[in-house]
Amino acid sequence: MAVIFNRVTLKSYFDSGDAPSSSQFRAFIDAMAMKYTEVVTMASNTDTTITHSFGEEVGIVQAVDTDGIAVGVNWRLDSLDPTNKVIINSGKAYSDLSITMLTK
Repeated sequence: MAVIFNRVTLKSYFDSGDAPSSSQFRAFIDAMAMKYTEVVTMASNTDTTITHSFGEEVGIVQAVDTDGIAVGVNWRLDSLDPTNKVIINSGKAYSDLSITMLTK
């Protein structure tokens, strides 16, 4: 069963004078999505593998060009290492494409 922590509950762990327990601190960390960003160069219609070493599956992948504009890329988890690698692909070539991944 999934446990959901809302912001009010998490903030209450850190009220003035409180000393959060180790389990409360772990819950706070586990409630946050982890972020990884890497700048890559992509050839058109060519798979690019990014190793992120999260140890968790990625849930969101966003690509932003050098002008700060989000661009469309196809992505999938690497079937040989789904917890640490994603494969991205685009019909257009990009240099200095910023790829940001968030864990589930």
